Amino acid sequence: MSYIIDLVKSLFPDTITAAVAIVLLVLVFWMYKELRSNYLEDTKSIQLRIEKALDIYSDVELEIYKYFNEESDLFTVTEQISKATSILPYEFIKKYNKFKEITDEAVKKDLLNEFHKEIKEEILRLKLKQLDSVTLKENKDIFMAVDHYIKTKLAPFGVPFIHTYVNIIFLMLLVLFAISLLSATSIKEQVWIFSVVFAALFYIVLLYLIITEGFVKKRFKHSFKNWILFFMFVPGLPVAVIFTEAWFRGIIALGVIFIYGHYAAKKCMGKPVV
Repeated sequence: MSYIIDLVKSLFPDTITAAVAIVLLVLVFWMYKELRSNYLEDTKSIQLRIEKALDIYSDVELEIYKYFNEESDLFTVTEQISKATSILPYEFIKKYNKFKEITDEAVKKDLLNEFHKEIKEEILRLKLKQLDSVTLKENKDIFMAVDHYIKTKLAPFGVPFIHTYVNIIFLMLLVLFAISLLSATSIKEQVWIFSVVFAALFYIVLLYLIITEGFVKKRFKHSFKNWILFFMFVPGLPVAVIFTEAWFRGIIALGVIFIYGHYAAKKCMGKPVV
């Protein structure tokens, strides 16, 4: 670290500029270290939850299987599902409640059969989310191999870096906002600065959420319409703001951000993982 500080001092002969650069550099290193530590802890926690869910789902699936092979009864199956409610998805709990309310044995059996299929699908889905190389069977699929490499080798470094980058941009925008607002000479200029800066902040927040929730957690729905709107929003909005001279362009950008944010939340994102 001392070598880097000496390098910064040599690049910035001015003492004040060098001091600001050193403080910013130390802040970046500290922030990255903390964010990477949090990311690793969160990843470990998610993997433990997936492992717990697999254990519980497997017990439920086995009990239902035993019932259909006349080695268990409905009460035991109901009890087993009840023990799993703390970790079952919301849709599963709704079906479980419906299952308990039904009195017709034939309908109850059909619903349980449907529930059994969904539990087996959920077990397979969760298994794909595991990052444990011990339980991962060697696969010739190049895309799965690349996906596993990204998740286990690149993501622990890349995701915290992206978070650090976003946080530093936030900080710099806030400083720029304060300086620009204080130096503005008219109300229109103040409105322009205020709206553009806040539009930039909300744009970064929304982009960050789309990247983490949509792509890192794989919730993004890959439809033609969603991809077209995504590319229109991500590069299109900043370009439009930069090349438009109207003083109210920041206000319009804020409106576009909130409209697209609402659309992305409702139409672009699938169900969250465990």
